[in-house]
Formats: sequence, structure tokens, C-alpha cells
Amino acid sequence: WGLTPMNSFLGNKAILSGPAGGVVGYAETSKSDHSNLPVIGFDMGGTSTDVSRFASDYEHVFETTIAGVSIQSPQLDINTVAAGGGSPLFFT
Repeated sequence: WGLTPMNSFLGNKAILSGPAGGVVGYAETSKSDHSNLPVIGFDMGGTSTDVSRFASDYEHVFETTIAGVSIQSPQLDINTVAAGGGSPLFFT
């Protein structure tokens, strides 16, 4: 069910591995023989929120920027916002 076989696992394949597990989880639990509508994943944690999409196949990107650092490695297309359920919000 995982995206990377254990015997070929490398550190660069672990980028966003937690949120990627969430994508696999909602993709598997939302499968239906009656509909192939895309599903949007919304995973809000304490400090960040991850958003992704599943439409019958896992969507990959091969280059992304995380925290200002450019990364060239295949990974699931997951967008992270630095705002979660425990993030303080102030209005001035």
C-alpha cells in the first residue's frame, strides 16, 4: 500500500512522508465502484495544514520549494500551509 518499496527506500523518498501516508489513506478509503470523482484531502495538524487531491492516480511533482529551499525529487503533489489548529492568529 505504500508508495516506496522498503528494499529500495532512500531518504530523499521520505519527503512529506507523513502527509503522503494521509493521501494513501484517504485514497484507499474513498474508492468506489460507483463514482470516480476526484477527492480533496485536507489534513490540519497543530502547526500546518496539508492539502492534496486524488483522482484515480497519485499525482506526483518532480520539483518543489519547501521553506524557500528548492527540492528536485519525485514526491506526491501536496501543498502545505504554515497554519494549523494550534497556530496563533493575531489581528492588529
